[in-house]
Amino acid sequence: MRPSVNIALRNGGLNIKGPSEFGSSVLVIATPAAPAAGYGVPFEVKSIAAAKAAFAQPDNADVLAAVTEGFYGEAPESTKLYIICMAQVTSLTTMAAAAVAELPLNLAKGQGRLVAFCKQPAAGFTPVITEAFDEDVHTAVAAAQSLANDWFGKKKPFRFFIQGFGYTGAAADAKNYATTANRNGHIVVGTIKTNDAAGGVLATLKALGRAASISPQQNIGRIKSGSLNINEAYPVRIGATPVDMVDDAQLEILYDKRYITFEQNRIASGYVFNDDNSLTTETDDYNNLRNGRVIDNAVRVAFATYYKELKEDVEVDEGGRLASVVEKALETEVEEAINQQMGQQLSKKDDGSADVDCIVNPDAVKYAALYTDNGIADPDFNIYDGGNVYLFISMRPKGCL
Repeated sequence: MRPSVNIALRNGGLNIKGPSEFGSSVLVIATPAAPAAGYGVPFEVKSIAAAKAAFAQPDNADVLAAVTEGFYGEAPESTKLYIICMAQVTSLTTMAAAAVAELPLNLAKGQGRLVAFCKQPAAGFTPVITEAFDEDVHTAVAAAQSLANDWFGKKKPFRFFIQGFGYTGAAADAKNYATTANRNGHIVVGTIKTNDAAGGVLATLKALGRAASISPQQNIGRIKSGSLNINEAYPVRIGATPVDMVDDAQLEILYDKRYITFEQNRIASGYVFNDDNSLTTETDDYNNLRNGRVIDNAVRVAFATYYKELKEDVEVDEGGRLASVVEKALETEVEEAINQQMGQQLSKKDDGSADVDCIVNPDAVKYAALYTDNGIADPDFNIYDGGNVYLFISMRPKGCL
């Protein structure tokens, strides 16, 4: 063979991020004009080009910018975004109801992990202010939480963001969500580029995109993720005040009341989110977005793992209870599934595996409190006679500095 030179290309060295299944998102939005699909018709986009085709109408220029600069300014292209647009007069609360929101959720076949509710009313719209926001924001939180509870029951849980529309800038007047129980919800306070509804939509989709771009256990305000990708020419405001000029006391009040907003990155130019507070008490285990996303993923994995075993013939003891070897096998199967599919989202045991423990049919006396906490007064293990199989899963999430 004659002497020659061969050249081969190696791929993957640039560490270009691809989309994550954990970032599949849903947008429910009231827009100035109907998109190409029409009002009330859910559709999917996975690229900036697809977004431009969907929102080619001149009146939807700001909506297009929110999707391309907001969501895809953070999330990598090919990240799935399921969208439904409603008439401009539609309220956040109406859009958070099942009749509307379930249309894109169903299109996503239950894989929507993050949902945003936004609106861009016509110029001249006057919000009814209640506790420092358009009252529609607060009623939408309740509606969206109810929807999230329903989808948790379907084993297809999600977390949601709501545009902090109409914020007056008076943090002292803002509703205190630290005394509520809306653990799936997050309100994004602030605007980007323009201090109006369009700017609020852009800010909310910036939060949605950042969440979709990172690992579920990470904080959307994580400094190592870098400043938000915001055009340096765009003003970033909280209320009518530029972020750089907002008093620290105001930021603390918003933080304590569980709102997500902007703050300066103190070691680089630009802005980051103040934290990932959820709209619930500080004592709630799911008081932040990251813990909520991790438990959502565990619910999906555990359900899928056990569902595969339904109607399988199994060994039982004389009392109709699963044989101990079957219980142990099921425990191991669930633990291994969580370790393999989402182990990086959890703290580790000494052996390097995810710190997750599953127990099947634990002793009713020794674990009486566990049953009681889950509303089980008298566990019945006899599957011959319509009894149940009880699985309890505990995990140790990662912490956050």
